[in-house]
Amino acid sequence: MDNLWLDVHMWQPLRGALHPISEIECDMPDPLPHDYDEWHAWAEAVLLGIAARDGWQHGRYFFTIQERDETGHPVQELGKDFWDYERQSRHAAG
Repeated sequence: MDNLWLDVHMWQPLRGALHPISEIECDMPDPLPHDYDEWHAWAEAVLLGIAARDGWQHGRYFFTIQERDETGHPVQELGKDFWDYERQSRHAAG
């Protein structure tokens, strides 16, 4: 497994449809996740870092974890799921 990607879409509730957001090339996790829950936890951690860095709006995202060939075409799907992103406030409530 050499090329690992997250294909990400955002849920648009008013349209009732998914909208393509990003295709993210990822570093291979070490060690490799063994089951669905581990792949999901890895994907959430990657998405959280990118969403916070790039200022994604909060909402529901759909992701697919894919292994791709050298031309960028998917060859294997390792998992897919929804992820709910809620941006953390900059100031703690006190």
